[in-house]
Amino acid sequence: MELSYLFPQDTIRKDSILLPYVPVAISPGELRIDQTRPVVKDIGQKDTVTITVANSTVKTEKPTLAQIRYWQRQRENKLLVNGKRYMEPKTGVHLVSTAIAPKEGVGLPNRKRNIYNTDWLTLVLVVALVLFAVVKFSFSKYLNHLFQAVVNYATSLRMFEERSYSISNGAICLEIFFYLTLSVFLFQVANHFNLEFPFQNRMLYLLTFGGVVIYFVLKKLAYRAIGTVIEGREETGEYLFNHDNFNRVAGLVLFPIVTLVAFSPFKKADFMILTGAVVLAVFYFLLLGRGVSILLKKQFSIFYLFLYLCSLEFLPLLLIYKIVVV
Repeated sequence: MELSYLFPQDTIRKDSILLPYVPVAISPGELRIDQTRPVVKDIGQKDTVTITVANSTVKTEKPTLAQIRYWQRQRENKLLVNGKRYMEPKTGVHLVSTAIAPKEGVGLPNRKRNIYNTDWLTLVLVVALVLFAVVKFSFSKYLNHLFQAVVNYATSLRMFEERSYSISNGAICLEIFFYLTLSVFLFQVANHFNLEFPFQNRMLYLLTFGGVVIYFVLKKLAYRAIGTVIEGREETGEYLFNHDNFNRVAGLVLFPIVTLVAFSPFKKADFMILTGAVVLAVFYFLLLGRGVSILLKKQFSIFYLFLYLCSLEFLPLLLIYKIVVV
């Protein structure tokens, strides 16, 4: 399609209308000039548009400014909302008559966050890490046998019969390591579930650490006392030896979990708390299975075995649960 616009010129240069003069043969004494008329080309009508469509030419009039403005208003009308150029704001207010404001006034909801200073907790974890490093570099052989004793009863029995000086020193370091790690985990559980205690932060951890130490010391003393009464000192001693071994390995496995809970970038540590609880439960039931196998191999009385499990394992845990939770 071709479009061409032709407009008439308002001015014509003088040079363009000079008439050519053509001399002709004349007789002496005469002067003749023949004037040739210029050929003027038709430039068409004013304000016309020539449209060429499919080898045919159609002439239409050029749209006026009024028509152009009209077409623009027609296009704008298609974009209007409810016949208006701008959207009207909603001014209607819906009130709920059944809602009753509290007497203390209307306020924003709040949620208590578990925020506590972890500088001292970092120091505790560093102390535990130092204890592990001492055992790793000074008693590495004992550390390897300790993990084997958890899954192999023969290794555990051989360690119980030897009880050398190196084993005793490494065992003391890992025993303290277990108490520190377990106390940190219980402290994190208390903060995670928003348990109400009269003490918080460092004081709560110190009380937790003291409670853990007292619990295991009293438990061992009770086992020793009952073993003396029923004349089963050897069996009781071997069970307590395995009891300590399982606790030490559980502390080593629990240490990275409590470290992740303490320094995790996530707001919620539900998965890590659950993982720590599962680790403790697994080692606890493995310890009970080892204890039952030891006492049965020694031809221990089933009545005394039941007394051991109920009075020294299950009953203290139920009492602690009732005091802390209920």
